Amino acid sequence: MRRIWTVLALLLVSVPAQASLPAEQSYRQDNYGRLVTDVYVNGQGPFTFLIDTASSRSLIFEHVRKKLGLIRSQPEKFLVYGINDVAEAVPVKPDRLTVAGEEVTGLTLGVLPETSSADPDGILGVDVLARYFVVLDRGAMRLRLLQPGEDSARGYRHWAEARLTPRLLKKFPIRFWYLSTRFEDRTFTTLFDLGAGTTMMNWHAAEQLGVHKRSFSRFGPPPVELQDVLGKRSPALRIQQVAVRLPGKSWDKQLVIVADAPVFDYFDLDEQPAAIVGPGLLRDTSLAIDFAGQRLFVGPTVD
Repeated sequence: MRRIWTVLALLLVSVPAQASLPAEQSYRQDNYGRLVTDVYVNGQGPFTFLIDTASSRSLIFEHVRKKLGLIRSQPEKFLVYGINDVAEAVPVKPDRLTVAGEEVTGLTLGVLPETSSADPDGILGVDVLARYFVVLDRGAMRLRLLQPGEDSARGYRHWAEARLTPRLLKKFPIRFWYLSTRFEDRTFTTLFDLGAGTTMMNWHAAEQLGVHKRSFSRFGPPPVELQDVLGKRSPALRIQQVAVRLPGKSWDKQLVIVADAPVFDYFDLDEQPAAIVGPGLLRDTSLAIDFAGQRLFVGPTVD
């Protein structure tokens, strides 16, 4: 009997150890190269959510709200930064949101109207992501949500490390993260935006690289279908073969869009040389995002 009780005791002791294993699940790239993963809301789903480090809140689109039967949780709408613009969203408050084995409760989601068939079911914003040490393992295509702290960071210290600088918006107490990124021989303040499908810079930055706006003004504004993203008045330009560098990591022959896009104004970047990097540069590279420690670890790139 003593042996049986000893074995039972060992089994009981081992149960909590299983619960402490890292939470993880697969992620994938959509047709636009953006990073998406499965999320359950109130136990229903899976729903396809875009992983977006420049969306101030997590969101769902109207068809998901209808399917879940969620009702408005407060009379006032709230502003959501991201998804190419600033939008007003209807608030709802589901019981729980589940991703990579982690349950988030008490979270208010914004509901946006449908805009196109390219929309995902929802957006996983910084209100969820910044709670964790987030790992995107490109080789295994796995998303891991670890607890913030040095214990989680220790396994990624052999990767290249770049500083993530948090900045508050001028008008609202909303924080986003920025990198100091080198384009050719110039370094620009760069928004870290995993929801952006392309690498982009404004004309202030392009001028410093010797690409002059006046040389392309005859082409007029971008096409109408792209003006929500690229702006309505300034010419937009594609530059290829651009070298982009973070500390300890470089990418050659990158495509960069040049435009005075509205997003630069939304993020208080319209009066300085600035850029945006996301999956257009990083989709094939493993990342470990340490929001608490304000670091980005940049790992192996899959060819």
